[in-house]
Amino acid sequence: MNICFIGGGNMATALIGGLLGQGFAASQISVVEINAENRARLQGEFAVRAVDSLADGVAGSQVILFAVKPQQLREVAQQLAPLLGRQLLISIAAGIRAVDLARWSGSQSVVRCMPNTPALIQSGMTGLYALPAVSGAQREQAQAILAAVGETLWLQDEAMLDAVTAISGSGPAYVFYMIEA
Repeated sequence: MNICFIGGGNMATALIGGLLGQGFAASQISVVEINAENRARLQGEFAVRAVDSLADGVAGSQVILFAVKPQQLREVAQQLAPLLGRQLLISIAAGIRAVDLARWSGSQSVVRCMPNTPALIQSGMTGLYALPAVSGAQREQAQAILAAVGETLWLQDEAMLDAVTAISGSGPAYVFYMIEA
């Protein structure tokens, strides 16, 4: 399975590190990152292919993982739409519904998830929600990717993902804050 990350920030970095630690080859991972310093960092740290072009990044990928800020997701998905085939789309953008990403991208193979802060040290908990068009094989792909940074839990109702995100996404940060005090 070849994976393309759109965005190379902290959570993408954690996921890439986790995947490589689980035995994925660096040659299976590409990252589309507009910041040249981040591209160089990702290439140097992980030996993955880091590019600044959506077309170059998604070529040959079976999975595309959106790791951009929520306010950027619509524009990126719309730019990506003409380049898509039958890839699985995974979004870690908080607050953006799976049906919205499906509408913007033109793809119904969408999984929405939200890894929490401990995922940065491969100790996270991630709730996942899939649109009905996501196949069993694609669910397995999504689970394999997110399990690289901790435990996973499939949810039947996307609204539950917002509750999981509020507790598991923010709760650990508050605990760390109190520990620092």
